[in-house]
Amino acid sequence: MAPVRGSQSKGKPGGKPNKGPGKVAHKQKPSFKSKNQPKPKANKPNKPEIRRNKRNAKIAQEKAEQEKVRAERDARIKAYKKQRLEKTKAISKKTQRGQPLMKDRMQLLLKQIEEMKRR
Repeated sequence: MAPVRGSQSKGKPGGKPNKGPGKVAHKQKPSFKSKNQPKPKANKPNKPEIRRNKRNAKIAQEKAEQEKVRAERDARIKAYKKQRLEKTKAISKKTQRGQPLMKDRMQLLLKQIEEMKRR
């Protein structure tokens, strides 16, 4: 007997395999896991991160400059206060009778003259 069209046979040469009970073609379920998982990030930052990094670096540099200026200013103020303290101590010294002590005043004037010569 010749095989009838539409009936299931063991397969034709050059044709599709039959899905009959003898040869069951198992379909694999599609794997969507790779689509849903985020791609591994490269170490290259994106544009907003680059901008943020540049801005943070600029802010850190400005803070460092401000700190340096503040430290210099504090050092100058400290030196000036020390100088002023020495000057007031020298001027405020008195003798036992309440007269100003000329020895320290003369030394102070001598220092001032020597500084003017250096400049």
